[in-house]
Amino acid sequence: MTVDPRSYNTPDLKALLPEQLDNLGRAVISLTREICVLTDRMTVTEAVLAKHGIDIAEEVDTHQPDASLQARIDAQTNRIINDILATLSAK
Repeated sequence: MTVDPRSYNTPDLKALLPEQLDNLGRAVISLTREICVLTDRMTVTEAVLAKHGIDIAEEVDTHQPDASLQARIDAQTNRIINDILATLSAK
């Protein structure tokens, strides 16, 4: 049986109950901050490497991870999703 790698998009739980609206706002702000940090770091990393003659932007865009790296990526994604879902369901 193959697990759909996008299954974390539709977790089997009730979310977004009226009393969780503040939690949703905090989660969105937290996600936005993390996305900004990651985007900034990636932009800086690419700029520093390019300054030293190593242009990785296209290679990163087209990279196909092997099974081991994909497992690490999936684990990190699941951790992030679980953290956000915990924030949403906090009381």
